[in-house]
Amino acid sequence: MDRLIASLGIVTAPGVYDGIVPRLRLKCRLFCSDTCMKTLTILELEYKNDTSLYFEHFIHLPYPCFLDSSLFDGKQAVCKDHSSRYDIMTAAPERHFTFTTDGDLIIEDLVQQKTEILSAAEPFSQLSNRLHHMSKVDNAGLPFVGGMVGFWGYELCEHLEPGRIAHRDISTPLMSVGLYQWALISDHKERRACLVFHPDISASWKTDILKAIDPTRRQSGSSPFKLLNKFTPTQTPAEYQSAFQQIQDYITAGDCYEVNLTQRFTAPFSGNAWEAFKKLRTVAKAPYSAFISRPDLTILSHSPEQFIRLEHGHVSTKPIKGTRPRGRTAEEDRAIAEELQHSQKDQSENLMIVDLLRNDLGKVCKTGTVSVPRLFALESYANVHHLVSTIKGQLKCDHDAFDLLRSTFPGGSITGAPKIRSMEIIRELEPVARTVYCGSIGYISCDGNMDTSITIRTILAKDGELHCWGGGAIVADSDCESEYQESITKVRNLMNTLETFL
Repeated sequence: MDRLIASLGIVTAPGVYDGIVPRLRLKCRLFCSDTCMKTLTILELEYKNDTSLYFEHFIHLPYPCFLDSSLFDGKQAVCKDHSSRYDIMTAAPERHFTFTTDGDLIIEDLVQQKTEILSAAEPFSQLSNRLHHMSKVDNAGLPFVGGMVGFWGYELCEHLEPGRIAHRDISTPLMSVGLYQWALISDHKERRACLVFHPDISASWKTDILKAIDPTRRQSGSSPFKLLNKFTPTQTPAEYQSAFQQIQDYITAGDCYEVNLTQRFTAPFSGNAWEAFKKLRTVAKAPYSAFISRPDLTILSHSPEQFIRLEHGHVSTKPIKGTRPRGRTAEEDRAIAEELQHSQKDQSENLMIVDLLRNDLGKVCKTGTVSVPRLFALESYANVHHLVSTIKGQLKCDHDAFDLLRSTFPGGSITGAPKIRSMEIIRELEPVARTVYCGSIGYISCDGNMDTSITIRTILAKDGELHCWGGGAIVADSDCESEYQESITKVRNLMNTLETFL
C-alpha cells in the first residue's frame, strides 16, 4: 500500500496509519459538540490542469460522476470565480437511487449487492432520510465531503404537481442519484487536488478506490466515438410556429405571461460518449459542466446556469434570461452585448423569472431575507451573451437542502410564469419529453451544503442516439423567427463540434 500511495503522488503526514491509507492532514479535524463529529481522511494528490485524466481512472466503476467546473481550454484550467473553482469526481456509490416514471424508487445497495423497490415513494424525502444517516463531519473547507450526486429530470415535475402536469411515459429515469462516500476534488484557485474519504466508507471500498486511480494500471481501451449523421430537429419550423402561436393565444387570454418553449435535435452515434465530452469541454467551457454515466444512458452537460446553491444556510440562485449570439469581430461583439444589456424585452423576461424565484425561495427562506443583489448582469460564454440575475435568501432552520430543492424544482428560467400553468402548456405543446434537459445536476453534501445546475446545453446519449435541446422564453412581444433561431444558436456550437466526428 505504501508503494501504491507513493506512485499516486500523494503527500502524507508521516507515521500514522489505519492499515489502509494514512490518517492525515491538518485539515482533518475532530470536533465534539452536541454530537461527536468523525474525521475525514484527506489525501493530497498531484494537481492536474486537466482533471479528466484522473476521472478516466474510475470511469469504468458504477455510476461515475464528473462535476466539471474548471473552464478547461485544452491546456489550462481557468478559475474565474467560486463557480469555476472546484471539480468534483466520484463513482461507485454505497447506494444508488433511481426514480421511474411509474413512481417506483429503485434502491441499489452496491455493498451488499441487493435491490429494494419502493412504490409510491416521495423521492426527496427518501434521499433526505438516507443522507441524514451519514456520520457528521467537519467539511475541512471542501465543497463536498460525501453525500448525494446525480441528476433530477424535468419530468419529475409530474410528481411534484400531481393532477396538474399530465403524465408522460418515458424510459429515462426521472431521478438518478448516488450516495457517495468519497470524492476526488480539484481546487483550481489553490491549484491543489485531494482524495476525500468519508469515515463511513469501508476499508475494502477505500482500497478499491485507491487501486482504481493507480497511474501504473493500464486503462482499458474504449471504442472510438463517431457521429453517424447530422443533427435533425424533432419539429419542423411550421410545427414550432404553431406552438409559438398557441402560446401567444394563451398570453392574450391571460393564462400566462411567459412560457419557455424548446425543441429537440437528434443524431445517431456509435462508440464511447466520453470521447465526445472531452472534445466539447474545450469548446463549450461552462462552470456547470458535468459527465454522468449509468448503464442505460450518459449525460454530457455544458451548462452555464446555476440553479440552487446552499452554503451554511445561505441560499443563492442565478437565473439566465436574455440571450444574444457572440459577434464575429470584437467591435460587433461589444455592440451586441450592449444592445442586450439595454433590451427592455429581455429585462422584462428576466424580471418575471426573478419574481417567480423570489416567490419560490420565500416558501423555505426566513421572512425578510430574500433579496436581489444583482439584476441584469452580463455574462459571456463561447457562443452567447446572457443576462443573469442573482437572488439570495437565508434558509429556515427547520428546512434542509431537499426541502429547498423540492420547493424550487424545476427552475423558473426554463418553465415560465406563472410556473405551474406554464408547465401545463409546455406539456401540451412540446411533442417529446425533456428528460434530463431543464432538470438539474449537482451534489448535496452530508454537511448540508448543495450546489446544482439547470441542465441546459445538455446532451443525452441513449439507445444509440444523441439528443440535445434549445429553447427560449416566449412573451407577448416575441418574434417567432427570432425565437426559433435563438433556440438553435444556443446549441449550435455543441452540434457543430459533434459533427466533426462524422
